[in-house]
Amino acid sequence: MIWPKGIRETGLALLTAGVTLGLFMLDNSGLIRSLETASLDLRFRIRGAVPPAPEVAVILIDDRSLDALGRWPLSRRLLAKAIGALDDSAAKVIAFDLLFIEPEQPISPPLQTAIRKAEAALPGEQHEALRKTLHLFAEDDPDGEFERAIKASGKVFLPIAFAFDGPPRKGPNTLSDAAFQRFDKTSHEPEFALQPVSANVPLDRLATAAEGLGHVNIAFDRDGAPRYDYVVLPFEGDFLPSLPLRLAAAYLGIPWDDIGLTLGEGVSLGDTFVPTDSAMRVVINYRGPRGTIPTFSFVDLVAGRLPAAKLAGRVVLIGASLTGLPDANRAPFDNTPMPGTERLANIVDNILHRNLIRESPPPWPEVVIGLVLVLAMLIGVATAILPTRIAVLAGATGVLVWWGGVQVAFAYDLWLPLVTPTLSLIGAVASVLWFRYSIVDRQRRQIHSAFGHYLAPDLVNTLASHPERLRLGGETRPLTLMFCDIRGFTAISETFKANPEGLGRLINQGFLSPMTELILARRGTIDKYMGDCIMAFWNAPLDDPDHADHACSSALAMIDALGNINARLAAEAAAEGRRFEPLRIGVGLNTGDCIVGNMGSTGRFAYTAMGDAVNLASRLEGQTKPYCVDIIIGEDTHRAAANWATLELDLIAVKGKQEAVRIYALLGDDTMAQSREFHELKADQEAMLQYYGKQDWAGARAALDRLRQHAPTMDPLFDLYEERICFFEANPPGPSWDGIFVALTK
Repeated sequence: MIWPKGIRETGLALLTAGVTLGLFMLDNSGLIRSLETASLDLRFRIRGAVPPAPEVAVILIDDRSLDALGRWPLSRRLLAKAIGALDDSAAKVIAFDLLFIEPEQPISPPLQTAIRKAEAALPGEQHEALRKTLHLFAEDDPDGEFERAIKASGKVFLPIAFAFDGPPRKGPNTLSDAAFQRFDKTSHEPEFALQPVSANVPLDRLATAAEGLGHVNIAFDRDGAPRYDYVVLPFEGDFLPSLPLRLAAAYLGIPWDDIGLTLGEGVSLGDTFVPTDSAMRVVINYRGPRGTIPTFSFVDLVAGRLPAAKLAGRVVLIGASLTGLPDANRAPFDNTPMPGTERLANIVDNILHRNLIRESPPPWPEVVIGLVLVLAMLIGVATAILPTRIAVLAGATGVLVWWGGVQVAFAYDLWLPLVTPTLSLIGAVASVLWFRYSIVDRQRRQIHSAFGHYLAPDLVNTLASHPERLRLGGETRPLTLMFCDIRGFTAISETFKANPEGLGRLINQGFLSPMTELILARRGTIDKYMGDCIMAFWNAPLDDPDHADHACSSALAMIDALGNINARLAAEAAAEGRRFEPLRIGVGLNTGDCIVGNMGSTGRFAYTAMGDAVNLASRLEGQTKPYCVDIIIGEDTHRAAANWATLELDLIAVKGKQEAVRIYALLGDDTMAQSREFHELKADQEAMLQYYGKQDWAGARAALDRLRQHAPTMDPLFDLYEERICFFEANPPGPSWDGIFVALTK
């Protein structure tokens, strides 16, 4: 079955892309996911760092702070002092990324008991100072000081850390107070991949003093990078928020009771809706590499060296970034680990400005499939209509278009898949190119191999592009056929007795090559070379409505070219010191129905034409010699190419045929045919033939005399008729004579 051009390629591209999409979308291995997350990191790098908004700042307890302030962990007195400094700087919200699950005890309980006993045992007022000192030691309470600072500030939030393995452990009542209070209607079923079994919660006194609690758990991707924040996690029937979500709500001034949880969809913070996936997580839109969020040293804060303007009105997160402390993880911009506190700050910034990245939210999965299939279809069409090399570029362009599209989508906080569509498009390109090379181009190569030697290159390309126009095995169609032969070839061969290779060059390069070019340039097909003879035809294998005109044009061009060919050959002969015999050719043209196609045996065949019209064309070429003209055409060619300058020669029965045909000499193009001189010549020739057919020998001879005056170069033809007239005057043919000349030679 012959398919319309491009249908097979388009169908194959769609099928390959669809199957590949389906397979990779079902693939649950880590390889595809790792490649996809690596592509996300690359998108961050291409986008570059984005200046953060002024709402968030980070305070880090760094190595410099420890050098100045002492051991780790720092005393909670210093943390209380930090809260006071932030209050003085008018920070709007304060959060700690530090767990306070155990009390701080400057001295051990047994020592504290001994100090109290020693204090009670001191006699008299003379030991009052010592008694006060011992009392301070015995009643030292850094947690109490920290608690009082938290209460006094009224805007401090503390972290929760959930555990997902180990024995289940019931959480304190303070967790229920920190859970979501309002639930909005939803039609989505949440899918919590992480199910905590226990919770590390701040000391009750600190949790109670804090404005709120939020978890700081990190969700690692398969490659070990923290790309998500779980806005909500379930625990003991409650749903607990992440710390960044609580901070953003506090910054926006939204009471916790007014924050609505829509399971499987997101969280409402007043007019701000934080969309999530079904697992209640969001993709972190990192603003840049480490240090992009304004970050300051803890020691500078407590020492009063930070200007209030750098912290006023901000959400300030206090955390730690110390050598050997594991709270730092990969970030997409470079290999420098980012402190966990800065990661939280990025999330707060994202929520406040509504630019958390969404990973293919509905309806994007269906849209992606549709777009990939459309690109695959376009790749199939392009591959079908473009040359192979350009088709490769077209396929690559489809992939690049997708890459550009996902990068543009990323600029709008949308994470569309890159790897699976890319593999699908590459699969579509590869399959179509394979089909192109193995099937389509193989057919083209076969056509080039079969027709490249006897068709013009542009015709071969056309035929290769439209193989449906080629019917192999033989078909009947009207052709105009040409036979061209060198006259006097024996005499020419004698000049090359000592140099047979030179004769080969003469025939191949001096004659066959230039004549072939003239034929091919006019849409002719070379059938075969027979020594010094060329057989060609027109109107096969491609349709050529003007095949007779093109054949006539080729024949005249070949005669005209002989002048330059002979001049070059004469120069070569003179240079070689041999006798020069100029080339003269005879051309026979005939038009008629023929069988044309691949003819031969199963092991060896050739594209050729056969039929009575072929034989007559060969006989007409043979008659150019006795009639002393260069080109003879049959009467069917004369009718098909009526605008050319032709002169009727005779009514002749060629050797091997009983039926007579009229033959014509082709003298020139339509310009000559319109000239007065040619009209006079043609009129006298027609008159001569009429007198000749009526056996009016005197009238025929008088017409011949006029013809000689019009065309003295055609005297050899006129001499032929003069000779016939003389013969018939001496030997009258009788009343039954029909004027047909029976040729005795080919």
